[in-house]
Amino acid sequence: MDEMKVIEIIKKTLKFSNENIVKGIDDDCAIIKIDENFYLVATTDMMVKKAHIPSILSPYEIGGRILTANVSDIASMGAKPLAFLVSISLSKEEANEKFIKELYSGLDDFSKLYDCPVVGGDTNRGDELILSGTAFGITDNPIYRRGKVGDDICVTNDLGRVYCALTLYYMLKENKISYKEFERLCQKYPKIIEKLRKPIARIKEGLLMNKLINGCCDISDGLGKEITYFKNFEIYSDRIFKLIPEDVIEFCDAFNLNPIKVALNSGEEFELLFTTSKFNKVKDSLKGYSKIYKIGKIIEDGQFIDGEEFYGGGYIHKW
Repeated sequence: MDEMKVIEIIKKTLKFSNENIVKGIDDDCAIIKIDENFYLVATTDMMVKKAHIPSILSPYEIGGRILTANVSDIASMGAKPLAFLVSISLSKEEANEKFIKELYSGLDDFSKLYDCPVVGGDTNRGDELILSGTAFGITDNPIYRRGKVGDDICVTNDLGRVYCALTLYYMLKENKISYKEFERLCQKYPKIIEKLRKPIARIKEGLLMNKLINGCCDISDGLGKEITYFKNFEIYSDRIFKLIPEDVIEFCDAFNLNPIKVALNSGEEFELLFTTSKFNKVKDSLKGYSKIYKIGKIIEDGQFIDGEEFYGGGYIHKW
């Protein structure tokens, strides 16, 4: 069973709603109508040590990462962050003052970056580190995962570095390279490791684009998975290639990886994937903040890459 099947079971089981719920399961955030002008958006994301947290990350970086993962969903809605709750389950290994201070220092610094204060949570004990975050935001115009036929499909900035960083990490973990070699490669590819250690949510971009785009989601599970939420599309590998940075191209050459597959499968990038009929206006609005790239179009029917059927990619939890 994979997570998509689990979500389907949950959706069929949860039947109750009310008139205030505009959107529940099926998007980056739940959307709750506050009044005629504003909507509360809410999201939650969890990190489990064995599944999500590479051992090379410091407690500070883990704190920043859980906040970024949640706030990135707020960004995809074109909303302004309001507040953040985080609950933690600590094993004996992490239940010490040094670890807790570092973890919450990361949370505090990133909360300042996003203007999203940490206002509470819960603590518990367990067999491994687990963090569960919940972020809240507000907007007068929530952006859904959708697009109109003819819309350009676009991505902010670049993709691929997180996949490459995790490739290095798993090479180390599986004893394919020594720690000394791992450190050497980290020094050779500093931006690749930096994207894993300190990813950034595109809050400003989401707010600036809000009235100029038709749909949006953040790239947390990889472009290859996120693009399928837009239902009918055609994307082009030559355009995707343009958003792959030089260090990722160099890394792919060195380790015999396909850069297009790397870009499609690189998760936790936290860039924004969006649809628009106003590309030039979006580009102008983001000057000084982010570059944007066209990678395809919304079409009448089907999912294609370079004219052939697209079979997806990205990350899906499996049991």
